[in-house]
Amino acid sequence: MDFELSEEVTMMRGAVKQFVGQELLPLEREYNFDEIYLPDEKRAELTKKVKDAGLSGLYVPKQYGGPGIGFVGQVAMQEEIHGAMVGYTAFGKPVYEGLYQCNAEQTEEYLIPALWGEKKACAGITEPISGADPSMMVTYAEERDGKYIINGRKIFISGADKADFLLFYARLKGVEGREGVTCFLMDTDLPGFNVERRIETLGVPTGSGGDVPCEVSLENVEVPAENILGKPGRGWDVLQSSLGGVRLGFGPRTVALSERCLRMARDYATSRVTFGRPLADRQAVQWMLADSAIAIESLRWMSYHSAWKLDQGLDARTEIAMLKVHGSETLEKVSDRAIQIHGAIGISKDFPLEQIYRGARADRIVDGPNEVHRVVIARNLTKGYWFPGY
Repeated sequence: MDFELSEEVTMMRGAVKQFVGQELLPLEREYNFDEIYLPDEKRAELTKKVKDAGLSGLYVPKQYGGPGIGFVGQVAMQEEIHGAMVGYTAFGKPVYEGLYQCNAEQTEEYLIPALWGEKKACAGITEPISGADPSMMVTYAEERDGKYIINGRKIFISGADKADFLLFYARLKGVEGREGVTCFLMDTDLPGFNVERRIETLGVPTGSGGDVPCEVSLENVEVPAENILGKPGRGWDVLQSSLGGVRLGFGPRTVALSERCLRMARDYATSRVTFGRPLADRQAVQWMLADSAIAIESLRWMSYHSAWKLDQGLDARTEIAMLKVHGSETLEKVSDRAIQIHGAIGISKDFPLEQIYRGARADRIVDGPNEVHRVVIARNLTKGYWFPGY
């Protein structure tokens, strides 16, 4: 791996860092260190400020009018963007890569508006009994007169209550196994599509952008055949290609938040005096700080390596599975150590540590539980699909 940040990316990163420091960090206490409490009008105001600063469209490829900074550039930006707990969605979010399989008509109606934040998209995958296993999916689509009639239920669909459309996965009626799974571009204003409830959880994932998991039901929802993304029965292929760039964000996001926790822990440990000595003089505290620093540095380079492979058009699925596991678990451990060093004040809502810790716990489950990713890593290793350094 041989790369360096371009002059353009370096300058943009500096501008992003300045914007975060001036516009986002001052908002944190006002909104309880939680993006979920940021009102829609405040989001719109911040989005306009980002646009006025020339920093919008950071995740948009050149062919669609963006800067085209690639995945390595995006990692560099996200390390700065996610240094704040609120307002980071003003910079937009990466789209599900499966959307790049849109045909010309779908590109105009769905892909381009999603890239530029004009339409909000989410993925409809998880079901009450199937979880991450597509072979158990029971939401069915039946073809009738050039349309597909879809019935079923999905759960833990983040942001469904605010989405304009979903990449919605359902099984073709009569086709068992993952072979029948099909991806539909489904508008949320279609008759029969209902958001049943918002699901309250321990904490929202660190990259949720204020999106709350929802339960949705579908009763005879009619979707035109031309809204199939890819080919009928090939939705699993769309899904497999949809999550790499999105999951890549686990790396820089958890690096940014872990660094913030470590910085707080270091500053507190060097300034807090107990029994006549700073906490930082005690070996137990020193080891916690050192272990956190080691984990963060390894996580940072895992992020850049995964991004580099994606930019080279190489298969990075194993690396991204590792990144998802290592990122979520590193953030949980680093935030836990920071809380321990702070003592009682660490678990108070005066500081962001407890919020970060709860979000990190959720991260171990969202976008596939870490155990599933470990199975993928082990399978690729034992079957000879991947080996360290290859």
